[in-house]
Amino acid sequence: MDTANQLIFREPRVEDALAISRLIKRCPPLDVNSTYATLLLCRDFSDTCVAVEQDSEILAFLSAYRPPHREKTIFIWQAAVDSRLRSQGIGSRMLDDLLSRESLADVNYLETTITPSNQSSQKLFRKLAKRLNTECRSNKGFSADLFGEVEEHEAEDLYQLGPFTLKPVHGEKTPVS
Repeated sequence: MDTANQLIFREPRVEDALAISRLIKRCPPLDVNSTYATLLLCRDFSDTCVAVEQDSEILAFLSAYRPPHREKTIFIWQAAVDSRLRSQGIGSRMLDDLLSRESLADVNYLETTITPSNQSSQKLFRKLAKRLNTECRSNKGFSADLFGEVEEHEAEDLYQLGPFTLKPVHGEKTPVS
């Protein structure tokens, strides 16, 4: 569905992978993954990812997955928003779109990792915890040395939200302007 001047929140398709990879490259300090990894996300994890398009252009992307052995948990991997849409609440809207999916109705916990310098992501997930009426805890996630000496990378703190109860929206999604 392509409606001028409207944002469409939907599951990604493999045909979106190259555009998503290019978007992530334009969103430092996000880690740039291979296009192949993005293809796998679009093919095998589309039900836990969100693509945002406008006029057939991918302008935002949220990747997530359900960790093995933690069935009631969703892990948010990355959220990329094109500079033209920043400061418009797109990150929150992608999270809302994802958490409203019927396939995630049994999810009670959300996890993500965030670098200490990424204040906007920390704020986004603390606000989400408030909206979900639950706690937001942060613990040590991955220390900087785990990323190796070649790659300069900050530590990643683990943020855990929950428990909470989701109320999925049934039926077709409507484009949001």
